[in-house]
Amino acid sequence: MLSDNVHAIDLVSLLYVSRSLIQEGDAEAQLGDIVSVALARNQSLQVTGALLFTGAYFAQALEGPRRAVTELMDKIERDPRHRDVSTVSLGPLRTRLFPDWAMAYSGPSPYFDRHVKPLLSPFTADEQKNDLVESLLDELRSVRPSRLTG
Repeated sequence: MLSDNVHAIDLVSLLYVSRSLIQEGDAEAQLGDIVSVALARNQSLQVTGALLFTGAYFAQALEGPRRAVTELMDKIERDPRHRDVSTVSLGPLRTRLFPDWAMAYSGPSPYFDRHVKPLLSPFTADEQKNDLVESLLDELRSVRPSRLTG
């Protein structure tokens, strides 16, 4: 478990979604690289979270010190493995939702397309987006990491 004591006053939670540009045949290797890099980087930055990959979309929850989360998002937004990166939730955090996971990932989950796709649509009403964000966070919290976690 990562310590919150030094940065507890300025902890934030961020959820973003994006469209994947990873080719189907490269997915396993690409995701392995993403998760292994995230594990090392997140541990050093006191960031925790979970990653969801549907094949077509990414959703990732990040939580930690505001400066660290902002730094990570700057890198994530420039990553060529996805496009249309959209922050759908950002706010203060009192208690981590993923305290034991520098980055949880359990493998491709096509089922979650229905949660992510509407969050990227300009036609989804704000109230519906709020419900979708809560639903997606619930799903991420229920992830049982079977691969690369820390």
